[in-house]
Amino acid sequence: MKESYYFGIDGGGTHSRLALVNQAGKILARTEAGSTNIYSVKKEEVYENLSSLLDSALKESGLKKGDLKAGCLGSAGVGREGERRIFREFFDTLLSPETPVKLCTDGEILLCGGLGSLEGYCLIAGTGSVALGRSADGRLVRAGGLGYMLGDEGAAAWIGKTAIARSLRSLEKRDLSTAMMPAILEACKLEQSSDLIRFVHHDADKAKVAALAPVVTAAARKGDPLALDILRTGAAELVLLVRSVQDQSPWIKNRALVLAGGVIEHDEILTGALRESLSGEFPYLSVGSPKGSALEGACMLAKE
Repeated sequence: MKESYYFGIDGGGTHSRLALVNQAGKILARTEAGSTNIYSVKKEEVYENLSSLLDSALKESGLKKGDLKAGCLGSAGVGREGERRIFREFFDTLLSPETPVKLCTDGEILLCGGLGSLEGYCLIAGTGSVALGRSADGRLVRAGGLGYMLGDEGAAAWIGKTAIARSLRSLEKRDLSTAMMPAILEACKLEQSSDLIRFVHHDADKAKVAALAPVVTAAARKGDPLALDILRTGAAELVLLVRSVQDQSPWIKNRALVLAGGVIEHDEILTGALRESLSGEFPYLSVGSPKGSALEGACMLAKE
């Protein structure tokens, strides 16, 4: 009987990774290329990067395109039907219309890889924040992920934006006291607090604002009242994301929640408050760190 082979792609805004596996899940090839996010680079470049990923993996494994039974791409920028149509056309050309490729968000592959299961819950707090729930039959619910201008509470960009806004309020005695302003100005390469107005409205992007999160963490470690309150508020907001997906999905049987993302990994104050609240509000949830990677999750979904 001919063996089946699958590929999973963890697509990103700067670089992407592909793993080619057999039915048992053994990795036969790993490759890397540039972005697969159509909002980060031109569509033509995304196509070339996908082609490079596949060609390199096939060459490394000694397989041919016809040997691939199915695949999965998990990436930001494939959440809506119009976006998925673009990628379906890409894979129809790169492989064939007969080779099924699942297209899903990067959160879904992280959920599956992190849990080591196709069912359960995931909370991600990195630059942005989102909570997801997935059933074994593929039904998906989500909360958050609206971007830092509208949400992403508890994530790095939200922490940075909140630190700027509330530190300015603190100068006017309208908020908790804080010693963060000098560190915020230094991180933003600004001279005085009034410069933050132009910085936020005209100069800053999400990455620049998110870069302020470590400033808040450092201040909180020293007991800064405002910094501590920002992180505790962020933790409470992340709990609300979990509650939302729980309320939306009573049909999910696996009561496991994986926590992922840079803020959760590196900010012990926020994560400590988060874990304490989750334990109190959802005692039936098994809360843990990722067991596997998003790339492994993509391979799991490809085999599904």
